[in-house]
Amino acid sequence: MLTEIYQVNWVLIDVVIIFLLFLLLISVKFFKSSHRWRLKFSNEALENYPLPKSYNDGTGRFLDIKHCSLTRNSSLYKEYQDIPIIFMIRTKFKKRLTKIITEGLSCYGFNIINLKLKINSRTKISNGLIDDEMNSLIYSVIGYCNREAIISIPRYILINYSKFFISAEKILSDPMNDGLLCINPRITKHKIRNMEDIFDDNPQYPQIFYIFSRRNLFLLKNPNLKCFINEFAEITTSKVELITLEKSTRNFKYYETILLGIIIDIIENKLLKS
Repeated sequence: MLTEIYQVNWVLIDVVIIFLLFLLLISVKFFKSSHRWRLKFSNEALENYPLPKSYNDGTGRFLDIKHCSLTRNSSLYKEYQDIPIIFMIRTKFKKRLTKIITEGLSCYGFNIINLKLKINSRTKISNGLIDDEMNSLIYSVIGYCNREAIISIPRYILINYSKFFISAEKILSDPMNDGLLCINPRITKHKIRNMEDIFDDNPQYPQIFYIFSRRNLFLLKNPNLKCFINEFAEITTSKVELITLEKSTRNFKYYETILLGIIIDIIENKLLKS
């Protein structure tokens, strides 16, 4: 009997135990990543208004609205009612970060409209058509809020945290736009190369800010940041500013407060005072 015990393959058992512990560690990491966010706003003064997902204003069907809501601070609403609305554009996998940014900006007094958009993949469209419909959707949402007496100011600032690249020319040429912030956008060469010409021809355009994480995942470099630096290296304009979070990955995990502080500083000290 004692001989049979010593014939057990303890090496194999150790390997299995180590493998199970490794799976447990990974599971804990994923659990912490997905459950460390609050399900509701912690500030009781914040009011959330669900807005319609569709607007019968003759717009096309290139962009689908999956979620639309307004968040404002009831205790600071009168003080900030003349400040431009902040539109935050996001896609499917950006909910957690946009929620903490929305809460932070709303606690500060800003009115935030969250738009979760989806490009209609069934239709072959150009970026120009997407940009045109983006402008139309923004005006439709603002118009609805004005008619319902939720908010009254038509001016807005756009924060783009979506997978598609929004044309700076289309947004900044809008007379009601006061600025554009792009967080880790997908960079394309042909849209970056004409940036200097856009601002040279139209010096009245507001500023545009690009905020990138230095890394993509783990230790991998952010390819969009690299492309932006390479393509923008020879362009000289004071209207475009690059901000990089050196130690952050693309989801800004553990750097949400720093990102929020950067956004508040840009809006309050650079866009609203320009």
